[in-house]
Amino acid sequence: MNKYFSKLLFAMILHLGLAVSTNYSLAQNVDLEAITKAKPLTVNGVLSLNSVFSYGLPNVNRPVNLFLSGNLNFNIFNTINVPVSMNFTDRKVSLSQGYSFNQLSINPTYKWATAHIGTNYMNFSPYTLNGHQFLGGGLELKPTNWNIQLMTGRLRKGQFVDTLTTGPTFKRMGYGAKVEYNPGNYVAGITVFKSSDFANTVPVEKRKGPESGIITPEDNTVIALNFGTTLFHALQVNAEYSNSVLTKDQSTFYEKVKLRTLAGIFAKTNATTESYNAFKTTINYNIAASNTLIGGGYEKIDPNYKTHGGYYFVNDISNYTVNLTQQLFKNKVSLAANIGVQTDDIKKTKATNGRRFVGSMNANGQLNEKLSMGLNFSNFQSYMFVNDLYSKITRIPGLEIDSLDFSMISQNIAYNINQTIKRDENQNSAVVFNLNLLNSQNKSDNKIDPLSKTKIANATLGYSHQFIKKALSLNIGTNLISNKFATSKMSGFGPSVGLQKGFLKNKFNTNLNLTWLKTETEGTEIPASGNSVANLQLGANYNPKQRHSFNFNSGLVKSGAVKPYLNGNIGYSYAF
Repeated sequence: MNKYFSKLLFAMILHLGLAVSTNYSLAQNVDLEAITKAKPLTVNGVLSLNSVFSYGLPNVNRPVNLFLSGNLNFNIFNTINVPVSMNFTDRKVSLSQGYSFNQLSINPTYKWATAHIGTNYMNFSPYTLNGHQFLGGGLELKPTNWNIQLMTGRLRKGQFVDTLTTGPTFKRMGYGAKVEYNPGNYVAGITVFKSSDFANTVPVEKRKGPESGIITPEDNTVIALNFGTTLFHALQVNAEYSNSVLTKDQSTFYEKVKLRTLAGIFAKTNATTESYNAFKTTINYNIAASNTLIGGGYEKIDPNYKTHGGYYFVNDISNYTVNLTQQLFKNKVSLAANIGVQTDDIKKTKATNGRRFVGSMNANGQLNEKLSMGLNFSNFQSYMFVNDLYSKITRIPGLEIDSLDFSMISQNIAYNINQTIKRDENQNSAVVFNLNLLNSQNKSDNKIDPLSKTKIANATLGYSHQFIKKALSLNIGTNLISNKFATSKMSGFGPSVGLQKGFLKNKFNTNLNLTWLKTETEGTEIPASGNSVANLQLGANYNPKQRHSFNFNSGLVKSGAVKPYLNGNIGYSYAF
């Protein structure tokens, strides 16, 4: 009977949420007179149509593709808002995750109730449903003292043809609910998330991936509890516990087993089922007299922890941390620091010592009217989309960025300083310096690929000068890169220049940018060699009337001996 328990629990939460929302809605007074005087329907938003063209690129399915996007809001009787967002293209888009580029999202809102229809994203918590795309429906209800979220839909489509990037995937359906009660002096909540693969959506002979081996249909049940309160008007205490039960293969020939965990009681389990726990608690004390927030935290995530509700999870760690947030020098400088000890081998299965000191710092200062700077540092493990300078320069202009292609970051340092040289009604000039350092690597099945370890360093120094009345801006700078890989390294240095000019009282704006890098590459398996990379971009934007906008962007990339390739787009936008 276990397979019915999760549905029963979800139905109970759904019934509670709808009962609360219905009872509360009956108590609301509807201003019928205001409704009768309002317009039945008003529409505002933006619709954009872009035509992307390519030349000199191999393996492009079409030289010209169309992209349609829009963000609209329909207002009904000045009472109900219905936001609609869309993205559609005839271009074949291959991404690292089972992610749909073509999407339509409708989100009607009435007072404290919002519905999600179509392709959407919702967040229950970092350990349950965490921004995973789904095609279906959702509901958010926020009557007094309550926060209720519900969702159901397709998390991933079944596919096994032309899946060189993601590999074959089963159709995956899921549903979930989160209910929180907050009377003011505390908050308490429960989250339930359930998902399951459909084995019949991928034939047995098509279940071999390009790298991952044979895939099997999975089943996942997650239950989380959270609680928070404030004591003595200054001490904040928060805690969250999540239990994720993952059955790696739903095949019927595996022996059924019983799992006595929070989610295991309601899950479909067999010999391939594993249970993972995640726990996090924080305590913070607010010292109002000195504008100081000080506290501590503890977090523990089991090895291999994951749910079907998220794309990436840091796991096999425990953190003991203390944190401080402070405003200094009459609020000119803000400081946030977090230091502690991290263990990344909870079960002590690794040969090396997994204990290390970790910390993060975020310092920002507006030292005077013309000088500002910021410093960020972290060696906590996290996942990030790495968008380094070399990738930006060599990226094919106009092609979609795979922002779900994350790498695990073990260390990240960023520093910036902005010095304004001159600022008046005629001119504005400034010098900007940016430095970024990060160590990244790939992690799969709780194992780090040693060949994926990368150290990336990017530095830019730039000068900008704006002639305000002439609608003219000039940017010049230098770029320095140093990328170290497992078996090779690459360094590069070169200038960049940009020019922006406005015409017809800024109705017609143009820009021209050139970036050039001289690179050197060497490694254990390749001879040292030099190369040059250039990226020339030309763009224009024309706004003949308030609601109409035409745009043109093109880019020409030349990298070493590779033939130059050109991409760009011509588009039109209309604002309602």
